[in-house]
Amino acid sequence: MPMATTPDSPAAVIFDLDGTLVDSQSAYLAAEQQALAHFGYHHFTAADHAEFVGVGMREMWQRVVATRRVAAGADELLELSNRLYLAGMRRSVPLHRGTVHLAELLHEAGVPLAVASGSSRQVIDTVLTAGRLDRLFSVCVSAEDVPRGKPDPAVFLEAARRLSVPADACVVVEDATAGVVAALRAGMRCIAVTGAAARGCPQAVRSGRLLTVEHTDFDAPELLRRIGAAKTVTAPRARKTPG
Repeated sequence: MPMATTPDSPAAVIFDLDGTLVDSQSAYLAAEQQALAHFGYHHFTAADHAEFVGVGMREMWQRVVATRRVAAGADELLELSNRLYLAGMRRSVPLHRGTVHLAELLHEAGVPLAVASGSSRQVIDTVLTAGRLDRLFSVCVSAEDVPRGKPDPAVFLEAARRLSVPADACVVVEDATAGVVAALRAGMRCIAVTGAAARGCPQAVRSGRLLTVEHTDFDAPELLRRIGAAKTVTAPRARKTPG
């Protein structure tokens, strides 16, 4: 049975999708490289991809087209890369088990959950369904739903609005710096699931608004205690779950 939240416990939790719930970066890189190769460009590396982690897909392709000699428009590349990516996700969805476990515990306790992602609605729906995660989330906000992507806070503020929860009562779970910055700008607390995502936000770490963990050392019940939700989620302590 869920309990009423305290001032310190979250009224809702908002999850990023790619890199947070789903280990998708290698699949995105492969799809991006294949899409560019289709138009004759063969020089997009893992380092190039890393430059855009946390950035919305449409914005990413707009920047790629603006800075590289690619014989295609951003919309063409977005459509083709999405198609290639979704084909791979339908075959197999590589989940980050620790963050999924966290979402399951919160869902079982009745804590409202949302996904807020820079991906398209089609990508979000396909990945959540294929990964059997769709049952956990009552709200999904995509790149099409907001005027600007992360690090602008719009996607998280829209998720809070749809959940009917004040922004400052939400906790965000993120893997990328742009998403962490967006969450903090929205006035929300944030859990960064990679240490690198928290760089540049030392004041938020010191104030307790930003917690850092690693996918490889993820203890969902302990994390619930740290964000003040342990009383809401009455689950036995579990062993650490690798991502």
